[in-house]
Amino acid sequence: MQALRTRRFGQESLFFEEIDSTNRWLLANEELFRLSGATVVADHQTAGRGRYGRQWHDTQGKSLLFSVLLRPESKASPLGLLSLMAGAAVAHAIGRIDSHFSEKLRLKWPNDVLIDGRKVAGILVESISAGTRSCAVIGVGVNLRQSEDELPKATRWPASSLQMLSANPVSREDLAAEILNDLEAAYDLFQEGRTVELIDPWASLSLPLGTELAVESGGSVIKGIYAGVGTEGQLLLKGTDGTLHGIHSGEILWKDTCDE
Repeated sequence: MQALRTRRFGQESLFFEEIDSTNRWLLANEELFRLSGATVVADHQTAGRGRYGRQWHDTQGKSLLFSVLLRPESKASPLGLLSLMAGAAVAHAIGRIDSHFSEKLRLKWPNDVLIDGRKVAGILVESISAGTRSCAVIGVGVNLRQSEDELPKATRWPASSLQMLSANPVSREDLAAEILNDLEAAYDLFQEGRTVELIDPWASLSLPLGTELAVESGGSVIKGIYAGVGTEGQLLLKGTDGTLHGIHSGEILWKDTCDE
């Protein structure tokens, strides 16, 4: 990748034409790699996953699919910030690759990248800790060149691809390099525990404070006003009774469901 300017991220890498899941493979084989930032890229995943075990659909050769290995230090920021860190890196890289997207990019807590309200990318962070073995992986999936009929219909948020939203072709290699460049810089901040500097880039593309939201969490729906994110990456939601909720696991509902 000619646009890669990293010291570690992407410097050790493997490419698979087809694999079940880059996240699963990297977690199972992390001992093969020496550095944080080792990267596994796939042309197609047969069992790609999103949050809560949902399937991530891709079309062969039309997505950017990769996972990055991390070995956080004890003084590092909370792991809950990794999704926000990665989402900001993906969104800002897309905006640099095609300035047409810059004013339309938004981040949906905790792990989705939207353009004009349609999901174009998702992040899945997973970690393991067993004895002396402790690591995390960030899985990234970006819809690049799919047409409407190649995207899944049964999604909580409507999906799209970069090609559908811009006439300018996006290079998979260049976009991967730009994301890895941003990820390495952000991970350096993460390792140093500089949480505010991690949250600010994400917050700059999130919903305006005070936006009315409905969030599904723990089997129930909480409605309230968006109050930002906390230092562990949790969503802060001010309920209708004035209670401030810190939601660590949940999902913002699509706007058509919020009034149900």
